[in-house]
Amino acid sequence: MTQLRIAGLEKRFGEVAAVRGVDLEVAEGELVSLLGPSGCGKTTTLRCVAGFEQPSGGRIAFDGTDVVPLPPEKRDIGMVFQNYALFPHMTVRENLGFGPEMRGIGAAARAKKVADVLAMVQLVGYEERYPRQLSGGQQQRVALARALVIEPKLLLLDEPLANLDAKLRDEMRFFIRSLQRRVGITTLYVTHDQAEAMVMSDRIVVMFEGRIHQIGSAEDVYDRPATRAVSNFIGQSNLLDGRVAGGGNGRWRIDTAMGPVSCGSGFAPAVGDRASAMIRPEAIELHANKTDAGCFPGRIESRYFLGNLAEFRVRMSDGSLLIVQQPAHAAHAVGAEIGVRLPAERAWLVREDVA
Repeated sequence: MTQLRIAGLEKRFGEVAAVRGVDLEVAEGELVSLLGPSGCGKTTTLRCVAGFEQPSGGRIAFDGTDVVPLPPEKRDIGMVFQNYALFPHMTVRENLGFGPEMRGIGAAARAKKVADVLAMVQLVGYEERYPRQLSGGQQQRVALARALVIEPKLLLLDEPLANLDAKLRDEMRFFIRSLQRRVGITTLYVTHDQAEAMVMSDRIVVMFEGRIHQIGSAEDVYDRPATRAVSNFIGQSNLLDGRVAGGGNGRWRIDTAMGPVSCGSGFAPAVGDRASAMIRPEAIELHANKTDAGCFPGRIESRYFLGNLAEFRVRMSDGSLLIVQQPAHAAHAVGAEIGVRLPAERAWLVREDVA
């Protein structure tokens, strides 16, 4: 297993800064996802680690050894691409045997490695098929097996599930995560899919415009987003803008147009600072009596059935609109005057940008 360390990584394409000052450590055996919208720098970061792009600045080290001067073939990585990049004229067996053969491994040892990795990805019996004879999920597993058969120091995956249908994509998330844990290989995974990153990752790195906004567990980035951009990108959120009125020790009061809102925070703002309190739709409580203690008055404008949930759009007295999710059997009717409670323990103060 290998430790990956990225320090001060920069990558420019002419005047465009694709990656700006990225610092990241991935522990041995850890799966870390780079998550963000298209153009945020996540794939460029991965390509710099792989050696397909030369950084404009910074350091990339495997187990303390700087690999920036090394070409990709000298970095001992396994790479899985979005389009799988299998050799169409080779069978599954030949695709998997190509890497070990290029490393000078003998025929007998090569055959054993191929057999072992085929069993690992549950494709025994498919050895003589060509890529065109495989389903998308099977091709994806062959690509994964080809990356693992060379026993690399580091596994890099670039949107490997993007071309699969929704049901197969869900299945492959759990398959890859389970396999990665069994093999114990250090893995850097690129995706724009929030659910994918949350299911699969030990930690998530959320990126925007070439910079890291937050590194943390799925729970961290969902419940305690560091910036406004993170709160908007990860799931649905309600953002209540206002100014810091007071507080301390991780608990602050924000004066909003709707009224004072209490929330937690991972940083210490100054009284009078502009600030936004974030609360997720499922954290908001709806009360039939709008005068209940701790409630703000509101009116339900619309209701949408989502299967296991009902989503309400609630117009508040200041004109703002809140998105609220309740169990599907919630009885609140469109047009009803209700009380809206924002639990302080579920609200979180967010920055406008990275500190």
